[in-house]
Amino acid sequence: MKFKVSQEPLLHGISKVAAVVPSRTPLTFLYNIHAVLKGNELTLTASDGDVFLITTVDVEGNDDGSMLVPVRPLQELLRELPKMEIEVETTEEQHLFIRTDKGEFTIPGEDPSRYPAAPEEKPPQKLTFTSEDLKAVLEQTTFAVSHDELRPALTGLLMQFTANELRSVATDGHRLVKLIKERPDADSSKQEDVEVIVPLRTLNLLQRNLEDTKGIDVYLAVNRVVFDTGDLVITSKVIEGKFPAYDAVIPQDNPNHLQIDIEPFAAAVKRVSIFANQINKLVVLGLSGDGLVISAEDPDSGRKGQEKIEATFQGEDLEIGYNAQYLLEALRHVPNDSVDLRFGSATSAGVLTPSEKKEGTDLLLLLMPIRLQ
Repeated sequence: MKFKVSQEPLLHGISKVAAVVPSRTPLTFLYNIHAVLKGNELTLTASDGDVFLITTVDVEGNDDGSMLVPVRPLQELLRELPKMEIEVETTEEQHLFIRTDKGEFTIPGEDPSRYPAAPEEKPPQKLTFTSEDLKAVLEQTTFAVSHDELRPALTGLLMQFTANELRSVATDGHRLVKLIKERPDADSSKQEDVEVIVPLRTLNLLQRNLEDTKGIDVYLAVNRVVFDTGDLVITSKVIEGKFPAYDAVIPQDNPNHLQIDIEPFAAAVKRVSIFANQINKLVVLGLSGDGLVISAEDPDSGRKGQEKIEATFQGEDLEIGYNAQYLLEALRHVPNDSVDLRFGSATSAGVLTPSEKKEGTDLLLLLMPIRLQ
């Protein structure tokens, strides 16, 4: 393998795929990037064994070939080199030899036959999203994904694709978010319902690469998902297991209704939560026709805090407790200036929805309360 390339595009390509390289693994070949040169196209592949990141770099190719090269020393060298043209070639000993106008560098590589092959054929089911739409889906849902490895089905985002809509659902047992986006332009005659649980790590890698893209093609199968941003392809295994029947836990009759502006509500919760117990972070919402009273108390230290803010409440007087951190995260992910909260009782789940819905989008957040003594 032999080619010439400018330092900047090569570093950009290496950095894109390097994000998936594991920091610790018994499979030492995964510390490498698989580089393949065909003509003037250099394909770079990196993987952690479950997720593959693939991108291409335009180069001036002289001799086709492939090799495995350790990502860390190569990336560190490219970062320190000035913007200039470099010559790259492999030796018979599987070493990567890099030459610049003023220096020469050798990085020992490995036999590329050791590297796992990424699936080449894309799954048959294809959907296309704008980067803004997909970014909104991820920002409004992934915060509620569980990190409990003992419940693997909850450690990913459930994505249900039908002919007419996309449903994205995440829960960690304490909170749940469900986002429905209509697909008015979908051809229902060519679509089949598909349901997958996408690992959070895969979605985090995708989020990092949505800034400079306009559209993303999503390919789905029962055992894997592929995201194609145009200059980066992310191929990932999906999580096996059954996602909980989430609709069964969403209350259908919560007669007590609070409507409130998000900014003053969140600010008051932050202030009062300073005085909450630091273990459960309990804040109590006192709801009545007079408005909303937020209070917190830490019996161990004697700290107390209380604040009253304006709100519109309809229903029976009620006191209900929530983890302040969960409540604030829910408010932060409502893309609106005001929010509707609906309650049944002090021990049943509260439901948050934007006061004004965006056309074609239906967002619902559920919070489990903390039982008051």
